[in-house]
Amino acid sequence: MAKTADKTADKTADVTTYILKQALAARVDDHVEIAVEAEDGTTFKIRATADQLDALTGDLETILEADDASA
Repeated sequence: MAKTADKTADKTADVTTYILKQALAARVDDHVEIAVEAEDGTTFKIRATADQLDALTGDLETILEADDASA
């Protein structure tokens, strides 16, 4: 009998982690593009909607405010 994959398996197993060297953002038509360069020289571009960036900004603000509160 075939074994099925566990749907709750770790989704980060295939994720590569990069250390950020620099990032630049620009509005292009109806979206925002973020150009990223990692310390190892890897470059890539992220394309996002304003709603996606609003959600990300909210998450980052929450993280930074928690860091400030614990300092």
